[in-house]
Amino acid sequence: MTFIAPQAKLFGHLDRLSQIVSEGRTVAPVNVEVDLSNRCSLGCEWCHFAYTHTRGPLKGTRAKPAGAVAGGDLMDVVLAERMVDQLAAAGVRSVTWTGGGEPTLHPDFDRVIVYADGKLEQGLYTHGGHIDGWRAELLKRRLTFAYVSLDAADAESYRRDKGVDRFGAACQGVRRLAAAPGSATVGVGFLVTSRNYRDVGAMAELGATLGADYVQFRPAVRYDQAHPDAAGEDTSWMDAAIDRVAAAAELHPSVEADLSRFEMYRDWAGHGYQTCWWSTLQTAVTPNGKVWACVNKREHPAAEIGDLSVESFADVWKRHTASRVGPDCRVMCRGHLANLALDGIVRPLEHAAFI
Repeated sequence: MTFIAPQAKLFGHLDRLSQIVSEGRTVAPVNVEVDLSNRCSLGCEWCHFAYTHTRGPLKGTRAKPAGAVAGGDLMDVVLAERMVDQLAAAGVRSVTWTGGGEPTLHPDFDRVIVYADGKLEQGLYTHGGHIDGWRAELLKRRLTFAYVSLDAADAESYRRDKGVDRFGAACQGVRRLAAAPGSATVGVGFLVTSRNYRDVGAMAELGATLGADYVQFRPAVRYDQAHPDAAGEDTSWMDAAIDRVAAAAELHPSVEADLSRFEMYRDWAGHGYQTCWWSTLQTAVTPNGKVWACVNKREHPAAEIGDLSVESFADVWKRHTASRVGPDCRVMCRGHLANLALDGIVRPLEHAAFI
């Protein structure tokens, strides 16, 4: 079974695609990413959103986007509950609690999960280090999925790359999620870098040992704020990494390894399309209620499209149109794989009646 398939999943939302393509309508996004917290207890050296952190090892260590608009610290719980109701009323199908920072650091995290249950499908991206037995059962029963970003095969590598000694807590979080009663899928993610690609086999084995339903490998994309559309490293090491990821997928049925992600990053030559249709199907909300046109551009001034602390989500979203792709768009951005498929669907084709 495949859980990570951004291109294929688009065809589960043909109603929205039809409205965009045939009617030119602004439709409710399928998914909204919500940052309940911009605090984080880790210091991942590759973190793309470290510039948003208000507390934690990386606070103040990364350059912010030019003219950055603050994203806030912790989302007010009343705002969070009102937002859930507004998303559901607008026709949003799911919410992903993510960051920014670490969502489970919000003091009312559990309350928000309970409130959203039955209103929207819920997913969670977490580092897993703040999940006790009670919370594991809550998440397993209320979520569709919980994804733990582990990123290391052992405690020494974890401490080297994340700056803190929390490997054991993260692993225990996965174990608790896997053992808890409930139907939520438990995933473990590993970002592959030039320093850890030799550990891919051990990572795959660890994920299986911890009881995860699947293990995902992705390349850790490097770039800087001044030149986000170019890879910020020599990617020649990825040839060897691709071989190791392919071997792990062959050996472990639970491994999800889309090698095209690695190949596209290794050979990056630009997005290849002009319109980001993906930005019409997913958006992000930061702790202060700001809504952003692109999940990769939290706190970027040109990407702000509204503020849920002063207006409704429906009113914000009706102003939104598909974003243009430009030099401020990140290399191998979050929506790239989906956009490749969407561009082929939306762009007019010659002889479209012949297939």
